[in-house]
Amino acid sequence: MKVAVAGTAGLAQHITRAVAEEGHEVFMLSRYQRPQLAEKGFRVIQVDYFNPESLHAALIGVDTVISTVSGTPQLALIDSCLSACVRRFAPAEFEGVPYERPMIEQGREKIDTLNRLREVKEKLQSTAFCCGIFYEWFGPGGLSRSGVSAGTILEATPTGRVFLGDEACYMLDFRNERATIPAYTEKGDDVYACFTAAADVGRFVAKCLKMETWPEQLKMRGERLKLLDFVGIAEAVKGRTFNVTIIGSEELHEQAIDADEAEDWKQVSKLEVLIAAQRGELDFLRANANDCYPEVETLSFKQWLSKAWAQEA
Repeated sequence: MKVAVAGTAGLAQHITRAVAEEGHEVFMLSRYQRPQLAEKGFRVIQVDYFNPESLHAALIGVDTVISTVSGTPQLALIDSCLSACVRRFAPAEFEGVPYERPMIEQGREKIDTLNRLREVKEKLQSTAFCCGIFYEWFGPGGLSRSGVSAGTILEATPTGRVFLGDEACYMLDFRNERATIPAYTEKGDDVYACFTAAADVGRFVAKCLKMETWPEQLKMRGERLKLLDFVGIAEAVKGRTFNVTIIGSEELHEQAIDADEAEDWKQVSKLEVLIAAQRGELDFLRANANDCYPEVETLSFKQWLSKAWAQEA
């Protein structure tokens, strides 16, 4: 099977490596030449997402495209998949269950992508890979330093973007032994979330290529944890009691309104991802990818966190 992975950051590399290990022909699409990736054994094809002929030529003969790029380039990629007769497409989701997100401006680009895929579902099969929260948010340097992403792009304002992905920006500050979590729902129930290592996401995606038909969503996880237990694991790994702030739904929304009025877009973005967790957008009871491929042995959060911070000791 011939597979194209759009993007070259850490998640794209994990996926590409895993797909190759499954015996498929795979290459990465990039806007730039990436000689450093070629040196690591990756095949990279340079494309112009704003030139349909460039994308079309790269996708001739491709069975499946897995995207880790978003916005206008991703929509252009879908159109080129159609013109090149690509069979399957996976959009750049890789978080919670997409249809549980509210219709807010912050997710407009992703909503546009999902709507476009619905429009062309008779011609282009697709699925949303859902993995909850990457463990890499909580390692040294956060998501940015991990290489999984340059930072999650969040639409915090109609006129600009905020890049959120630094160490300690999301729920847990392991280094300084602090945590801020929306531990309870509006009804007072415990908040749960699913968590997964990026390398395990890559392995699940590669395994799912075996499926003849993809379901609307393919959910995977390393662990499903109560947020209070998530902090407890961090405390156990560190061997210290953390300073834990439990923030309620009403306070979260009040702070978000204040931050919006102050045009503090980075703070708005931080609060929005906490609100998403509190609403249950990052939680799912059944992980159908885990069920289908039990041979994928995932890392627990404790295993991953211990290894990630061992070098910092």
